[in-house]
Order: sequence, then C-alpha cells, then structure tokens
Amino acid sequence: MTAGEDDVDQVRAGAPADRGAVGGSFQDEVINQSIDAIIVIDDDLIVRLWSPGAERVYAIPAAVAIGRPIGDILVAHELDGTLLDGVASRLSLEKNEPFRQRLIHRPRIGGRSGSDIVIDSVVTVLRGQDGSVTGLLGINRDVTETTQLEAEIAALAALSVLTDGDRSQTAVASAALEILCRAIGADAGLITSTEAGYEALASIGLTQRTIDVILAYGQLGGPLATALEPPNAFISADLATAPLREDVREAVLADGIRHLVVVEMRPSATAGGRLTGLLALGWRSDHPVEPSRAILVQAAALVGSSIENARLLGAVERGLTEERRLTRRMRALVELTRLPVSIQPDQPREGAGWITQLMSELGAILGARAATYARVIGDNLVLEAVNGMPWDAGARLMSRPVSQFPLFAEPSGHQSAVLLPVGSPWLSDTARDVAEQQGFQSGAILPIHDAGRLDAVIMCAFGEELGRIEIDDRTLEAIGRVLDISFANRRFREVIEANERRYRELFDLTPEALLVQTMDEEIVDANRAAFELYGPGIVGRHVSDLSASEPVRIDPAFDRDDVIRGTGIGRREDGSTFPEEFELRVTDIGGERRTLAIVRDLTERSRLQAELAQAQKMDAIGMLVAGVAHELNNPLAAIVGFSHLLRTDPSLPTDLRGQADLLVQEANRTRVIVQNLLDFARLRPPERVEMDLQPLIDSVLGLQSYVLAQNRLTVDVDLPPDLPRVSVDRSQMQQVLINLTVNASQAITDSGRPGTIRISGRADTAPSGPIVRIEIADDGPGVPPEILDRLFLPFVTTKAPGKGTGLGLSVSFGIIKSHGGTLRHRPSPGGGATFLIELPAATGSPIEAGSPAGTDRRSPPPRSSPDDRNPVVEEADPPTVPLAAGADPAPPALALRVLVLGDEPSIREFLGRVLEREGYEPILADTGPAALDILRRDMPDAILCDHRMAGMSGTEFLAAIVAIESKLARRFAFMSGDVLNPELRDFASEHGVQLLAKPFDIAVLTAVVTSLVAGGRA
Repeated sequence: MTAGEDDVDQVRAGAPADRGAVGGSFQDEVINQSIDAIIVIDDDLIVRLWSPGAERVYAIPAAVAIGRPIGDILVAHELDGTLLDGVASRLSLEKNEPFRQRLIHRPRIGGRSGSDIVIDSVVTVLRGQDGSVTGLLGINRDVTETTQLEAEIAALAALSVLTDGDRSQTAVASAALEILCRAIGADAGLITSTEAGYEALASIGLTQRTIDVILAYGQLGGPLATALEPPNAFISADLATAPLREDVREAVLADGIRHLVVVEMRPSATAGGRLTGLLALGWRSDHPVEPSRAILVQAAALVGSSIENARLLGAVERGLTEERRLTRRMRALVELTRLPVSIQPDQPREGAGWITQLMSELGAILGARAATYARVIGDNLVLEAVNGMPWDAGARLMSRPVSQFPLFAEPSGHQSAVLLPVGSPWLSDTARDVAEQQGFQSGAILPIHDAGRLDAVIMCAFGEELGRIEIDDRTLEAIGRVLDISFANRRFREVIEANERRYRELFDLTPEALLVQTMDEEIVDANRAAFELYGPGIVGRHVSDLSASEPVRIDPAFDRDDVIRGTGIGRREDGSTFPEEFELRVTDIGGERRTLAIVRDLTERSRLQAELAQAQKMDAIGMLVAGVAHELNNPLAAIVGFSHLLRTDPSLPTDLRGQADLLVQEANRTRVIVQNLLDFARLRPPERVEMDLQPLIDSVLGLQSYVLAQNRLTVDVDLPPDLPRVSVDRSQMQQVLINLTVNASQAITDSGRPGTIRISGRADTAPSGPIVRIEIADDGPGVPPEILDRLFLPFVTTKAPGKGTGLGLSVSFGIIKSHGGTLRHRPSPGGGATFLIELPAATGSPIEAGSPAGTDRRSPPPRSSPDDRNPVVEEADPPTVPLAAGADPAPPALALRVLVLGDEPSIREFLGRVLEREGYEPILADTGPAALDILRRDMPDAILCDHRMAGMSGTEFLAAIVAIESKLARRFAFMSGDVLNPELRDFASEHGVQLLAKPFDIAVLTAVVTSLVAGGRA
C-alpha cells in the first residue's frame, strides 16, 4: 500500500497508524452514514477517499473520483468568485491550523457538472509516523439550500426596510408571499390583515372561492383563533387534523392543499408584539420538507414588518400629498390677499371685476364650478358678482333677507365657513331649485366679516357630492379666515392710502417749517411753511445754506426716540436772518435713514413774550387793586357811616352842617370808586342781566377820572333817558368800554395835545329786531391804514413793545359777538376813530321788584342826597329789603337785642351807635368765640356778622350757631364789601341768610335789621 493508502487506512481506523487500530466495521459505518462529503487526497492531490456523502453532494461515483487529481474533479472559488489560492491554504495547513471557509465548488464531471454548490469546508492536514505531511482530509457540507433560504429571508428583511413609498400594503404582501413560497418551496400561501377588519392582502395558489370562505365570518374566529391564542403560537399540521372550520377545510382541500403551516404576524417578533395578521403556507404533498419553526416565525415577523412599514409609508405619503395640496391651496390663498385691487362695494355689477377674479381664484383652490358674492346691506343679502353661472340664477340663489338665511338669522348664529349638501334645510326651496337646475350637488358658504360684523357672503357650488369633495371643514375654515384677511387687507390698504394722503396734507399744512434731510445734510423735502420761511428753492440745498450759525449735526446711530433741540439764527434766500428754534430727530422714510428737522421762527414769539410779560404785570396789578379795594372797604365803611351820623345829628351847629354834607359827598365818591374797582377786578362766571347803560358808563368813567383829567381829556356822554335796556354781563361790558376808552385816551395823549372822547347811544332797528347802538369816537390820529384789515386780530397793535398786548380789540370783538352784537370801526369825518357797538335791545324781560329803570337787577337803586353829584349804589342781595331814599323805619316797640360781630373796632362802634339811635340794644363782639359765649347765655333777636374775620370766619361762626339753634339762620346777615361775589351769593342763598353791603347806608342797615327781627319771629 502506498503512503496514501496507509493514510486512508488511518482515517478509517479513526486515528493515525501508530495510535492503534479500531474495528473496521465502525470506520465504515461512520464514513458511510455521514451526510457530509468526506474526501482524502494525498500529498500529490490525488483522491484516495470519496465517501457516499461526497457521491450525493457532487453526483460523482467514488469509482470515478478515486485515483484522479482533485483539480480534474472540481474547482473551488471563494464566494465572491475568486479562484481559491491553494498555496495560502497549504501554508495554513502546514501550520497545523485547520482551514475553514464557505466556498463554491463547481464540479467538472458528474451529474452536477458546471453547477455551483455552496460548501462549508473544513480541511485538516494528515501526517505520517515521522510527522511529515502525507495528505489532506476534507469534510464538506452542502449548504446551498440554506444559503438560498437565508438570501430569501434577507430579501424579506430588505423588503421590510426598503419598501418603496409608492407600493401599497397589498403589493408588499404579494411580493413577500412570493419570496417566502419560493424560498421554502410552498405551493400556496395567504396573508390576511386584522388591522382594519379581517381581509386578505395577498394569496398564491388559492382560488377566490376559498379566500371568500376563509373571510366569510368577517373576523378571525373559530378553532384557528383558539389555537393561536397562546403566545408564540405555531400551527403545522396535515389538513385533515388542522384546527379549521369545516367549510374552510373543505374549500382548502378542494384546492389540493394537504399540509398547512399558520404563523401569527407581529411586527415585533416578541410575544408582546401587536397582532397585525396571519401568514398561512400550504403544500400539496402530505409530508413536505418545511423550514424550521424559528425560520418561519422570523419570516412572519419580517412579512408583518414589511406590511406595517408599507402602511406607515402610505400614511406618510398621503399626509405629504395632502400637505402639498394644502400648501398649494394656501399659496393660492396668500395670493388672494395680494390682489392689487381696491374695494369698491358701491359699484354696479360691471365694476365688480376684482370680486370675479377673487371668486375665480377661490374656485380653482376649492375645485368649485361656480361662485356668488353677496353684500349684507341692511337686513338683505344683495348679489354683487357671479362666476360660472347666470346672473339671474345667482340672484335667486343668494338675494334674500339675512333673517331668512338660517345660517346667519340669529345674532349669535353660524359665523364660520360651512359645507352643505343641496338638500340641506339651510337652503331655501328657491335656492335648491336653482342648484338642481345648474347641476350643483353641494356647496360651501364662506362669510366675510368686518370688525366682527357679517359684511358679505361667498357661496361656492360643486358638481360633486360632499363625500367626493377634496376639502374638509378645517381646511374650509382656514380658507374662510384667509378670505377675511384678504378683505381686511384691502380695507386696511385703503385706510393706509387715505392716511398717507392725510399725513401728506398734514405735512404740507403744518404751520411749522418741516425739512427732510439726508444724513449728508442735503434737503430732499419740505412743507409749505418751510418754503414760506426760507424761499421756494430750498430743496436740493445744503443745510448750512439755511443757517447763519454753526449747523448742528446728528449722529446716524441715534435712536428714533432721541431728539436734539436747540436755537440758532436762520437765513432766508434773500439773506435776511431770524431767530429760530429747531428739533432734530432720525427717522426712516421709504427704507432710508433721514433727519427730520422742525424749525420755528421765534421773531413773533419774542415780541409776544414781551407783551405777555406786560399782560402778566397788569394782571398782578389788577389783583393788587382788588386786594387794596377790599382793605379800603372797612375804614371806608366807618368813614361813610360816621359821616352820615354827623350830618343827621340834630345837635350839629348850622355852620358845620354844610361841612358834614361835603364830608358825606366825598365819602360817597370814594365809595363809588372802590366799588367800581371791586366790580372790575372781580373774577366770576359770565352772568347776563338787563341793565341801563348810563350807570355802567358812569362806573367806567369813574375808574378813569384821574387819568382823563391829568391828560386834559374831555368826555362827552350823550345817552337819551329812554334808551332801551340791554341784557349783558356787567363785568364783560365794563371790560369792552374800558378797552375802547383807554385806546382813545392813549391815541389822543400820544399826539401831545388835549382831546375829546364822545360816547353816544341811540335806539335803532335791524333785520334781527330792535338794537342799541353805542358810538365811542375820539379826535386823535385815527387807525393806520396798513392795519385796518387786521384791526380785530389778536396781537395787532400800533403801540411800542411793553405798552400794549394787542389783545384789547380782539377780546372786545369776541365779547360783543358772544352777546349777539357787532363791533366795527368807522373813520371819523374830522379825523380820529369811531367804534360802533350794536347790541340787541332787551324787550319784555322781567325787572326785579323795587329796582327802578337805569339800575342793574343785581343791585339796589341809587340813592342821592341833595348835595351828591355821583349816585351811591348800595349792593345787596335778596332777601335784603331796600328802602326808598329818605325813609326811616318805624322804631321797635321794645328794645330788641342785636349781636354785632366784627374785628374792625370802628365798624363795631358805628353799628352800635346807629342801632342805639334806632332803639335797638347792640351787643358788640370782636371774635367768634366771644360771640358764642354771649349766645349761650342769651339769644339775640338779630345777628350782624362780618364775612371775613381773623380767627373764626363768618361762615364758621354761622355753622356754630346753627348747631346751637337752627332757627338763628333766619336772624343772620353777612356784612361784606363784595356782596356780588358769586361764591358768597350762592352760600347765602343756600343757607337762607341775608347780605349787607359795606360801606353802609343807614336806611338799608335799619331795613335789614328790621327784616331779620321779623324773620326770627316768623
């Protein structure tokens, strides 16, 4: 035996020759029963052993193979097709390292000649007794079918991961079932889904009748469902014993199926995975070679994952498709908001082109066949535009009262877009008839709102039923909101355009000069005031050309809220300059950084500030005069009172009586002057009463008597005794007369010569009725012609700065106009100026009882002594009871007590003497607390209290005595030098107390006391 034969014997013995021998029967049994191909080659690569397994794997008999070189029998390749490198393998074997590798063997002879056989090969070196290599032992296992199954399983795995987005669940299930049946050799297969009902996704080798029988119950149930209840359930059985309903068994048998395998499909191979369907495989042989359970469970999981992925990808694709469709719609809707057409709702149907365009766009978005647009006017829907249908049809469809449109009938009714079928009860019978005639089956109603109010309605009509319209309520609602935005944008655009026009007008009409400058200080725009201030050619010029002082530059980085203010000297185009005040700020105009300058000419303001300072000085003087007049009232009251006492004293010698009369006369004259000052300086609301002009003019001239005499001015007054009364505010009318007479006096005085002021009054008739015309003329230089057209404008004056405000005539003009009259200028024929006042005559107005003609209704009548040249006006307020001149009150039968409270000793003494002379018992008190002590001991019959006192005031004293005895208010009178003060008059009227004017007239004083005593007894 050669060395190779010895090696074969060693292999058959199970060990090398020097290890001993084992029985030959055992060797042959091992070699013959092995399913693997066992091959022994000697050192020359000649085959020495070719087992029965090798005969089956390669289809080459041992007799043919033994003794031939192995290279003549087969060729070995690596899996990638590379020819096996024998040298590398030999080196590996010589190192006693077994050679293990999956290879492809391609027989050159035998029944499988040229076929590729996938082999898992293990090659071991054989050595002789001396350790030298004597040959190779190869054990080769045929894994071709297993490799194919693995490839199919891999294809299933790839199918579950790489499913194309455009393949449906059915297509994926069919591909998976085809791969699986081919891999395991099944003759039939069925994949069912339990996701959306029990349904067949794919089948192979089964008739439709069999599938219908399987799905007849409409759900998974029966013996098969029971058998699949346990986790990881797996059914493999002949059809005769399989857990099936009998009708299913008969149908499957009719298709020739004899063996059945059923596996649950769960995307996750674990027991907890969600059941998505079943995988059923069938063979037409009774005992087929089926894969292992693990492989089938894995395959079912892969099929389930593939189908689930297809479902998810389909859902994603549908979502993306819907998103793309909605995106296209929303883009179109955005374009709707940009339609460059203004809303013109009042135009007839021919002018509604923009609405037609909108409805056309909307129809394309929604897929509608036609659309109508109706405005809400009052309570009616009025058609204004149609698209895709006749006008008459649209009118019948839409034109009706809103109250008859159930969608919008209620105030809180449906206010959002809605889809509805033609048969909807929301449509009227007429609308349904029109829709059916036009072939419409459904519609969409989209309300248009304006500030939350229903403004219009768009109805889109479809030729399809609701279920076939590719739009849902949410999308329609979004479209409705976009339509609202579209209409609102147009309204806003009109507002913006109107605002731009308005702001441009405001820019141009602003009285202050506005300049728009670049950051390089070039003027690019200006308003009218700027052109008037600087000249017409300022645009395009540099800022430095308009300023005589150093221009102020603004930093471009300034914030818009930053403002630079300053003053300087401006320069006009003609080179003249003026004081200016400016404000600079940075703004954006048209997307470009600009500087906005506001410039004010301070020339007039400087003059007005000087005039205002003078006016404020005069106002302070007026307040000072009022204060002085009040302070003079108290000593004057004592002087006037004691003068009357002296003159009426029967013991006064005859030679002194004339002097006493002169003292009374001068005291009364002083009293008139103080009273006029008070009346003029008093601040009170306007109050019109009927009065004669004579006493009013006398009071005005009395205030100016010193100035008139000093400047050698003569005043001629010509007022007829029957001149009608006028209804005026005394103080305001005094102001007008003083303004006019002062102007005349100053005009004459400035000429440096004596002059005359003439005041005359006449009754006349105008178209509006009887009037009283008053003329105030002077013989001064007259009004300069250059200011005649501006004579009654504010701040117009011919006087030097500091000598006049320029407000006298304008204020007088406004006062006369507010009285319903006119004030105008007329040149005097002989020179000078004449001002005419025309006032409506008072006719039919009631005159206060006891007030004779020629007096103010608020004042008692004048009383004159035989020697008085000026009337003395005693001011009192009802319920004061004045007496006629020279009348004396009847003395009381009993000595009544009169409490006199005042902080002026001279007035207290005078009142005490008068009261004693008139038969009263005076009780004198100088403070409120002292008077309260007297009241607590004994109640007087009358109380005379000074209104203004140090310490407790008169009003506080009144409150204190009313708290003691409320009826004392009937016996109470305030003594005041300003009884026409509105606050005092209102207080007296509210509390029912009387007023007694200072300085006192003895007759009025006694009348008031008599009235108080009578009121206290009532």
